[in-house]
Amino acid sequence: MSNGNSGALGMRELEVFASVMATGSMTGAARKLGIGQPAVTRMIRDLEQLIGFALFQRNGPRITPTEKGLAFFEEARRLLESYDAVVQRAAGLREGRVQSLSLAATPAMAAGLVPDVLARLGDLLPATLNLQTMDAEHVARALHSGAAAYGFSALPLSHADVDCLASARSSLVAVLPEGGNEGPIPLHIFAQQRLLTVGNNYRIRHAIDAALEAAGVTPAAVLNTNSSLNAVQAAVAGLGIALVDCVTARGIAVHGARVVPLQTEIPYEWGLFRRGGGGIPEIEAQLVEAFEAVSKTR
Repeated sequence: MSNGNSGALGMRELEVFASVMATGSMTGAARKLGIGQPAVTRMIRDLEQLIGFALFQRNGPRITPTEKGLAFFEEARRLLESYDAVVQRAAGLREGRVQSLSLAATPAMAAGLVPDVLARLGDLLPATLNLQTMDAEHVARALHSGAAAYGFSALPLSHADVDCLASARSSLVAVLPEGGNEGPIPLHIFAQQRLLTVGNNYRIRHAIDAALEAAGVTPAAVLNTNSSLNAVQAAVAGLGIALVDCVTARGIAVHGARVVPLQTEIPYEWGLFRRGGGGIPEIEAQLVEAFEAVSKTR
């Protein structure tokens, strides 16, 4: 129910706000929630008065989220997810079985590792699974807020109150179109070939740039992307050679892709994380075991 002028931020107001964001209108949110449109408008105004800034710009019946509204939506969404996780956890404790599992993972982990990890849980796998993809920094935030019980990310992820339950280490690999030499790829090949890779200077790209500099190599051309899978697809299309993490390269089947090791090792590490003191005892040991087993195949 609405808190009116009580000064307390209620879950109902956040739910209404999220529905308005999802549908793009007060009327659409009212239909989605099964309440009257005036009630939606009133709760949005109460919420704006409580937080002290406008969530939407209004132009007659049309509304557009403000910049602060967009930022607040991310926080509201995480809080709603955390609330749902608490409700599901309570149901699991009542019934003696984990009812749901919420996970946060970077795109590479979500596509190249997590599905096989979950498949190994077998009968322990909860009926409801929630998997959200995000960058490493937001994985840590999802764990902090309780929106996710466990997170999968490349290292480093040394945030306070986030525990690393297990980690794995390998090396970056090259991806080329099918056919040709299977031998290790030397870094000096990038003096003639376009480098295809992710553009995050604080993670993979930093390690790649350091290795190229140490080898005295300046790439002939570069394609930067925010997804290792994009780099792999570009390599298959013949745009150059991808340097990507082994989880993406070996964990996602891409037709026409050939994975080749590098002559120079560029380390890559990834891990399974949880909020400090959190976790789900009923499945945690099996989740760690599954993570370690699947990571070995990568």
